[in-house]
Amino acid sequence: MSGHRAAHMFAGMIGYLALCAAFVVLAHPLAARGHRRWARASRLAPVIVLVGFMASAASVLAFMAGAGLGLC
Repeated sequence: MSGHRAAHMFAGMIGYLALCAAFVVLAHPLAARGHRRWARASRLAPVIVLVGFMASAASVLAFMAGAGLGLC
């Protein structure tokens, strides 16, 4: 693996972990304002994103699904 590819993968990992943390932090204010479905989705999305990343060793489609959900 080239250094450029390793740096790209590391930066992506940091970015998606930050996105997952933002989902978790956002869930509480959403629930407090009565947006229960959005709060539930904010709690579920990081789990799906992380599962997609863990499954990326077996399938590129799993990675794409997890990353795509996180960006949606």
